[in-house]
Amino acid sequence: MNKNIKNLILSLIVGFVIGIITLLLQGILSVNLNFLANSGAVWSVPAFLLTFHFKMDKKFSIINCMTCLLGCVFGYYIFEAIKNSHSFIFEGYVVFWTGVAFVAGAIFGLGANFANTKNNWLKYCGINLLPAVFISEGLSHLIHIDLFIHMVGAIVLKILIGLILYFVMNKNDSFKKKNLLFTLLIIALGTIGFEILFH
Repeated sequence: MNKNIKNLILSLIVGFVIGIITLLLQGILSVNLNFLANSGAVWSVPAFLLTFHFKMDKKFSIINCMTCLLGCVFGYYIFEAIKNSHSFIFEGYVVFWTGVAFVAGAIFGLGANFANTKNNWLKYCGINLLPAVFISEGLSHLIHIDLFIHMVGAIVLKILIGLILYFVMNKNDSFKKKNLLFTLLIIALGTIGFEILFH
């Protein structure tokens, strides 16, 4: 079997399992930890890291990331239908998050591909997508703090996770001016994106 096809199947399975785990954790985690099972940012972690690890070309990087995210979406909603004894219907939130999976898959798939390129601005943009998405979501919640005052701990944790990911993924490049500049740009764009989703 073609290596790319094997990677796609693995990504689909991983995504599906994560979707199921997400639903199970939603009823267990506390308010300040519930974001771990109720955030699109969390689903982007396995999708990005698997695609980054596989070192695929641009086309398959995008397809692989989309596949993992679609696995998360359908794993979640199919298991939710089974758990609550109702039919799985492709409408409403399922359609919305399927659309998000395609868009986010294209963005994070390209990002994972760029992160594996040489040391240039595309690499900086790619490798910092994952940290930026957590920081952006946290900042978006800060903008609407009146609605999220009950989960300040979660907001702080999201931003902290983003900062930790930044230093872990960038290592010696963490304090390069260009790297910091592009990271701030992505965070700004990400915050705008979350604001659009919020409304």
